Amino acid sequence: MTTMMRTMTTGTIRTITAGTKAKVGRRLAGLAMLAVTLPLAGCFRHTIQVGEGAPRGEVVYDHWQNFWIGGLIGDSREDVDQICPSGDATIRARQSFLNALVAGLTAGIYMPTTLEVRCRRTGRRGELELSAEALRDYAQAPGFDAWVAAESPAHADGIRRALADR
Repeated sequence: MTTMMRTMTTGTIRTITAGTKAKVGRRLAGLAMLAVTLPLAGCFRHTIQVGEGAPRGEVVYDHWQNFWIGGLIGDSREDVDQICPSGDATIRARQSFLNALVAGLTAGIYMPTTLEVRCRRTGRRGELELSAEALRDYAQAPGFDAWVAAESPAHADGIRRALADR
């Protein structure tokens, strides 16, 4: 089947065959597929330093975060102070190959990312000078025993014995 078409600018007549239409349709379909899948195939990574950061610290959190419809819907909040009491952390949000594969298989409806948090093992340290009287007052304050037992159970018995000897 042949279709005749008159062009507007030159007034000439071009012949378009059914085969030409099929080729154009396939090319457009291929470009459309490429436009849809290309954004889904990419991997990304964001790195955030908290405090002094801990890029080589111990991984204490490594989980998938859930996002929907191309990443437009979803909210992921993690309490870094609770995860890293030292205050020094490196947070990496990335889309791994497996995350991208899942996103591609679901046509972007579900787009997981991987969140990894690394912490510095030692906490922040500061210098504090207390007189013997001030130290005794703090140690004898109500609730001090419970606080020491919660923070450092290994030292609680030693502190109780030291206070009892006084």
